[in-house]
Amino acid sequence: MPIIPFAFALAVQVVSDSSARVERISDGVYAIIHEDALKSWPIGGTDWPHSNTGVIVGNDAVMVIDATFLPSRARADIALIRRLTNKPVRFLVNTHWHGDHTHGNGVYRDSFPGLRIVSSRVNRDWIRINQARFRARSEQAAYPSRQLIAMLEATLAHGTDSAGAPLGPELRATIQQRLAERRVDVADMPNVKTAPPDSVFDVRLTINLGGKRVELRDHGHGNSPSDVTAFLPDQRVLYTGDLVVHPVPYAFASYPTFWVPVLRTIEAMNPAVVVPGHGPVMRDLRYVRQVRELLEAVITMTTPFVGSPATADSARKVLNLDSWRLRFDPTRSPTLGEMWDASIINALIPRAFQCIQGVTC
Repeated sequence: MPIIPFAFALAVQVVSDSSARVERISDGVYAIIHEDALKSWPIGGTDWPHSNTGVIVGNDAVMVIDATFLPSRARADIALIRRLTNKPVRFLVNTHWHGDHTHGNGVYRDSFPGLRIVSSRVNRDWIRINQARFRARSEQAAYPSRQLIAMLEATLAHGTDSAGAPLGPELRATIQQRLAERRVDVADMPNVKTAPPDSVFDVRLTINLGGKRVELRDHGHGNSPSDVTAFLPDQRVLYTGDLVVHPVPYAFASYPTFWVPVLRTIEAMNPAVVVPGHGPVMRDLRYVRQVRELLEAVITMTTPFVGSPATADSARKVLNLDSWRLRFDPTRSPTLGEMWDASIINALIPRAFQCIQGVTC
């Protein structure tokens, strides 16, 4: 199966800060692309990401799509937006309930009086419940970062790595970067506010920003229980949330058998530009199709196991997805390998097994 390079949108970076950049897609239409909030140690893959954030500037108002993982990053995004326009943000759209897309809601609500936080009706309660749950568990959630901080601080103090070799300047700089990320994480977790959507819709909603028409659509089950896309039909720009994530799909707690027809719907919409939930802006649908084909292949390969005494775990151990990994990770990157194993091998296969049975789908 040939490996085809994807056509990413020609990036026109307009403003940036130390960990994010704003790319102009068309007149008044932008994407904020973020560095990860937390990288894993020691491999350096994604531990916790910030979502991509959409910014649509109309004649009358500004719409933001998704609010990132940490409140401090949401505040930094607002500073970037204010460098683009002095118009206030009137709409914040949540594509789904996951915290890396919603934890900054409260920052936007506090910053823009009259803001409407918009999502599907069912997402409202999931966002409220999980934001409140996160606040209640913030100390517990911060525990892994506190452990890593202690270990990395001890490594710097000793001046040697786990094998006893002296720390070189590159490794020392990496440790300092991981420490900075974790310290921000611990300090910012208690600042997540419960700020669920206050404007909800069923199936479809069109919002006119003045010169920019945005069509919101709830696709139902897909990557999450309720995935909302935002489409600008005149500009043919589609913000997908985590229905599309590059370079490896996020399959954790997904609904594979439903996700496939949703991706077919996206293909039928024929956008010229796709802004994924994470990853670079795309200007064709090849990657969307590749994700759909992966899901279809896993469902097909898993189905015979469901009709036998086998378990999801035995299917996960037996199925060979090496050729598929090569399509998503042709260089065999250790960081992408870490994500592939976690998301595709350990999550997608069991989720497909459950969905085929109708157990959790």
